[in-house]
Amino acid sequence: IVPPYFRYLLFLLEARANGKAAPALDAELFGLADKLWSLTPLVLIALLIWGGISISPYGWGWQMLYGFSILILLPASLAILAVTHAPLQSLNPLAIMRMIGACGLPYFWVPVVFVAMLFLIGWLDSLGIWPIVTGLGSLYQTVLLFTLTGALLRAKGIVFDLEIEAPLEASEEEIAGDLEKERQKIASHAYGIISRGDRERGFAHIQQWVQSEPDVDEASAWFFRQLMTWESKDAALFYAQIYFSHLLHHENDIKGLKLMSICLQEQPRWKPLTQDRQHALDLAKKYRRDDLLKSLRN
Repeated sequence: IVPPYFRYLLFLLEARANGKAAPALDAELFGLADKLWSLTPLVLIALLIWGGISISPYGWGWQMLYGFSILILLPASLAILAVTHAPLQSLNPLAIMRMIGACGLPYFWVPVVFVAMLFLIGWLDSLGIWPIVTGLGSLYQTVLLFTLTGALLRAKGIVFDLEIEAPLEASEEEIAGDLEKERQKIASHAYGIISRGDRERGFAHIQQWVQSEPDVDEASAWFFRQLMTWESKDAALFYAQIYFSHLLHHENDIKGLKLMSICLQEQPRWKPLTQDRQHALDLAKKYRRDDLLKSLRN
C-alpha cells in the first residue's frame, strides 16, 4: 500500500504544478517497474527516520533543529523531484536552495500550514477525539503538503520556466521502446477498468489508443497478445471478437484464421460477434479448415 500511496501523492503534486486534474487511481500505481523516480519519497522518508534516530541521543534542542530543517527543505526537494524526475537532483543542496529562492517568501507558507495542521491534530488528540479522526487528519496533512507544493510551483510558473534542450532525433530502437511503454500504460489502465467489471469502457480505452496509431493492425495484435498474458483469458477472448472484425474488414484472411485457431484452442465455445459468424464460416470453408468449421458450428 505504501509505495502506490506516495507515488499517487507525487503524481498529484505534478498535476497541481501543471494545472491538470488529479490523476485517476488505477492499477498502474501499483507497478514497480516503471517510473522508479516516483518512489523517491520512500527513500527520503527512510533517510529522515534514520536521521531522527541518529540525532535523538543529543537532546531536544538538536531534535527540534533537525525537525525544523526538514520542514524547510522537504517541500523544495519534492518540488525538484516533480519538475526534473531526477532523484539525485532532489537531494542536491544547491538545487534545493535555488528552488526555495525561486519560490520566494510564499514558499514558507507550506511548512507553516504543515505545522499548523500538526498542532491541530495534537490538540484534537488531547481532547480524546476518536483515533480514526486524527488518523484521517494526518493523511490529509500529508496530502496538503504535496498539493500546496504543487500549487506553489504552478503560481510561480517554475515548471514552465525550465530550459529544455533541443531534442535529438530518436533512433528506431528508442521510438519502439517509447511506443512499448505507452502501450503498457494503456493496457495497465484498461486492466484496472476491466477488473472493476467495466469491460466495455476498458476496451473503448484500448480502441481509442489503437485508432491513433499509424499501424492499427499491428497495434491490435499487440494488445491481443498482451491481454492473453493476463491471469484470466476472458478479456482477451472478448477483445479477439473486436480484433477479428477488424481483420475481416481489411480482408486479412490468414491472420483471421490464426486468431480463430488461438481463441478456439483456448476456449472451444468461443464465437465471433454475431454479425461476423457467417463470414467466419465462409473463411473456414474457403481454406478447408474443417476443424474450425466444426467448432464454430457447435
